[in-house]
Amino acid sequence: MEHGSRNSVTFFDPIDFSTPYNKNTFKIEARFSECGEWGGHKEEIIIFADTSRMFYATYKVFPFNCDSLPYYNYKENLTPTIIKTIVLNDTTKKSIIDYVLRLTQSKITERFPGHAGNLFSIANSDSTFYIQVYDSKELDIKSFRQLVTELIK
Repeated sequence: MEHGSRNSVTFFDPIDFSTPYNKNTFKIEARFSECGEWGGHKEEIIIFADTSRMFYATYKVFPFNCDSLPYYNYKENLTPTIIKTIVLNDTTKKSIIDYVLRLTQSKITERFPGHAGNLFSIANSDSTFYIQVYDSKELDIKSFRQLVTELIK
């Protein structure tokens, strides 16, 4: 954890993310269900650090077409329709921490939505940190949208 002045935000240790031999990331993902049980589009935020120990977040939105399910389903090499990378500061780091806390709270109240829910997850690249919520709560959509708005102003 980053320890600095009283006003700094406690966040991941940048050395865990920025060494040349260690390319760790922290991934926030949302998979939506605009096509019902067949799924929908995916959005992701990848947090990483460079060798100067600066943190970044890359936000990506991937396409999906309910009329072309065989083309889009389970394809991991789709070209994103939106890609935006930002440098994280204390405010945006706090937004990420707040989202992690909201998703953790949502996990406690998760209810199986049947075959047409939204999927929200957070995970680091070595899988030692992983939370996944699959439900149909509007609150989870609003929470993710809040994070994206706070990061990509």
